[in-house]
Amino acid sequence: MAKPTVKKTAKKEIHCPYCDEEIMKAEFPYCQSCGVTIFYCPKCRQPVARDKRICPHCGAEIKGE
Repeated sequence: MAKPTVKKTAKKEIHCPYCDEEIMKAEFPYCQSCGVTIFYCPKCRQPVARDKRICPHCGAEIKGE
């Protein structure tokens, strides 16, 4: 009898664009390691450095505030 296959969902890690440490809770507006306020891409919700105008993850244009 064949064993049923179980799909493992890979946990998507999010890293700070400044110190490259893993951000443990994405809902926090800051990095727990370096304390910098994190800006998230409005399209893909990945962390992006504030000086970027194009998201390095999805290529979306980021408008300045």
